[in-house]
Amino acid sequence: QQAGIVGLGGAGFPTHVKLTPKEPNKIEYIIANCAECEPYVTADYRRMIENPEELVSGMKVILKLFDNATGIFGIKDNNPECIEILNNLIEDEPRMKVVVLSTKYPQGSEKQLIYTITKRAISSDKIPADVGCLVNNVETIIAIHNAVINGKPLMERIITVSGNGVNEPGNFNVLIGTNHNELIEAAWGLKENVKKIISGGPMMGFAMFTTDVPTTKTSSALLAFLNDKVAKVSPSACINCGRCVSACPSRTIPSRLANFAEMKDYTRFESYSGLECIECGNCSFVCPAKRHLKQSISSTKKTIIASRKK
Repeated sequence: QQAGIVGLGGAGFPTHVKLTPKEPNKIEYIIANCAECEPYVTADYRRMIENPEELVSGMKVILKLFDNATGIFGIKDNNPECIEILNNLIEDEPRMKVVVLSTKYPQGSEKQLIYTITKRAISSDKIPADVGCLVNNVETIIAIHNAVINGKPLMERIITVSGNGVNEPGNFNVLIGTNHNELIEAAWGLKENVKKIISGGPMMGFAMFTTDVPTTKTSSALLAFLNDKVAKVSPSACINCGRCVSACPSRTIPSRLANFAEMKDYTRFESYSGLECIECGNCSFVCPAKRHLKQSISSTKKTIIASRKK
């Protein structure tokens, strides 16, 4: 808490709260989310290559809080070098193991990761601790190592600068609060005719109207794209093809949820498991009608959750 550590995978949830569940003896798995699944984003990958000792050390620190837990590093099978490095480092650690995951999106989503590794499902009204799991991503675990072992608060993080609109894509160790324009300069600037700039990944990130803003603890990437990578979207009526249903990892019916969202029918939205949406963007990506499914569902989710807090 004093080091200011939060979840660095995007949520920004205070880590000290996550690591102090009501019943610590019931925690069975501490999962290191090494399954970075957003296209273009490679910050965690570089961390596993360059700082694996710190990652294992951070896991040791967390395991000291939970006597009955096993530490699991969930790594995608397209990162064989990371798998080999971590397996070598933990061969004498009986409470740690590496689990190899298939490479698909959104493998790194918390609920999907827990189910893949433990076969334990989590509904929207529960948290991972309710099924005996805690999940932290690579950057967060290394921040825990730096705080506990080195006495260093969370002041910096790795940010990916990539996309076909960037002159020299790369990963940069950035002080939190650094202006995005400085990130662009570090990557030798942008090419001409950049059409879109995104903070975060292309699936779950958001478009930036200006880069003259500071980075935050949850800034994971800055992506810039030229015209050929930016689709011109003109939404049309749903053709009832069912592609969004097949693509949904939460097994919802996105087309119907979007209809309820547009009608502001919050009761039916909830009855059709709208709150189970993880906002991965798969539905919008595969939709041949180019409907803004994810955006409609996400907005309605936030409205419902906010109304419950009043």
